[in-house]
Amino acid sequence: MNVETRLGSIGSDSRHHATRVHGRKTSTLRAHLLAAILIIGIIAMPALPIAHASGSGFDNIIIVAMENQNYPDVMGNGTGSTNAPFIASMLAAGSTIPLYHGYGAAGRSITGCSAGCYTALISGSDQGISDGYSCCINAPTLMDKMISAGLSWQAYCESGCPRGNDHFPFTGFASIASSPNIFASSSVSTADFVAASNSATPPNLLWFTPTDNHNMHDNSIQTGDTYLHNFFVGSTGSLASPARGSLLASNLFQPGDRTLLLLWWDEYDPAPILFYGTAVKHGFISSSDVYDEFSILHLMEDNWALPTLTSNDAAASSMTEIFASSTPPPGGSGGGSTASGGGSSGNCPLCSPFPGISSTVWLIVIGGLVGLAASLTLITIRAQANLARTKRTMN
Repeated sequence: MNVETRLGSIGSDSRHHATRVHGRKTSTLRAHLLAAILIIGIIAMPALPIAHASGSGFDNIIIVAMENQNYPDVMGNGTGSTNAPFIASMLAAGSTIPLYHGYGAAGRSITGCSAGCYTALISGSDQGISDGYSCCINAPTLMDKMISAGLSWQAYCESGCPRGNDHFPFTGFASIASSPNIFASSSVSTADFVAASNSATPPNLLWFTPTDNHNMHDNSIQTGDTYLHNFFVGSTGSLASPARGSLLASNLFQPGDRTLLLLWWDEYDPAPILFYGTAVKHGFISSSDVYDEFSILHLMEDNWALPTLTSNDAAASSMTEIFASSTPPPGGSGGGSTASGGGSSGNCPLCSPFPGISSTVWLIVIGGLVGLAASLTLITIRAQANLARTKRTMN
């Protein structure tokens, strides 16, 4: 073999060696790419904003169910009563309806209260039941519609739920009675409810039923008012400065959140009712005479574009007059707000145009994209460096 042939063979071997080396490096770079996407995505996810399902007037609603009081005894003429000084302070920063009809309005009827008022609120009908009914009612509920729309809910009943379905309808419907979203053990307290409000992704709907010793059923208005004060802002707190560990100091009432707090009484005509939250009018006293439990249900259905359940909620006005663009009320319910009808969340850039997709899925997708962008930059730099080394080897 002459010198030229040997040199050509050596050059060919060098090129084949370089190709094998380049192939191994390419495989290594692919592995690095996949690892980088995973690692950078995981690192980026905690820094991303938490996504909330967008509603037209609010993203989350909290309902606290109280009992058996006349409107004037708790709220006076709408500006407050000396019987309930804490509730009076909330009225100045919220909205109320002095002619709220606990037994039905505008020709609609709700019988069998307490129980019938509760079933009407979540199913659009009193379901023909009265106090002390047993499971299970076979009818669709608001919770079923929420689940179908990708919305979340949790319901809490204090201290073992001694009144059962009577004051806690979630255990009375066949479709949801065994749901893991129901918390009614003997250990359930306001602290558990606040913990749920402080979770990374709080449910869209949170319900709390106090015992009769706290909900003004068997205790006085004054002691019930003190209970709500401690629950909402803490024993040493106020609306302007809720104490740590209280409901209004939780994640759901931080700047930018759109949470509606509904303080609801189950019966009497008129029955007390109070709305508090970022987008709620301050000191607003409605003159309307057409609102009832079905109106509250319709308000929630409209907010999340859910279908109505019965002709009752379909016909009921949905109380949108309580909403208006305004400065936030004092205390934890701060941040910017939007009036009803907006359709997008004030703090949810990830919700639209696909509000049904969960926050976790969005975070994984966005985290992966961030990781991909960073990894592509890294692989480009390394590929250029490897190509330069390969050229030097071939030369």
